[in-house]
Amino acid sequence: MTRLPRRAAIALAPAFLLAASLGSALAAKHPASPPPHTDPMDGIDTDNDGTISLDEANVAAAAKFDSLDTTLDGKLDRAEMKGVLTPAAFREADANGDKLLSKEDFMAYVAKRYKAADTDHDDKIDAAELKTPAGKALLVLLK
Repeated sequence: MTRLPRRAAIALAPAFLLAASLGSALAAKHPASPPPHTDPMDGIDTDNDGTISLDEANVAAAAKFDSLDTTLDGKLDRAEMKGVLTPAAFREADANGDKLLSKEDFMAYVAKRYKAADTDHDDKIDAAELKTPAGKALLVLLK
């Protein structure tokens, strides 16, 4: 192996440092293995049976309602529901038309979305049902 003259080594040092930095940056952006898959049922399927019961959905929905109620008034307005319900879905969930969702309104809407997602009518939502548009809409209300 030949040795570089000292001047050449000093002159090339910045290039080596740049190459090392770029390699690290690329490795950080493109990790060798993908991030672990997150299960959409995590935090909802509390009995770990691979399905979501209506009771489990209700517990998750109540927690979601509480987290969205930033004004702590027991009602959700459109601003608090932004990104969760479309304006049309908000109107559908607003049972009395007061432009606010009570917890009762929200839970009734979750029950409706749950029923729509339960395509095989077995009173359980499984992973396949969560992948449907109705299942995805339900998940938004639970997580």
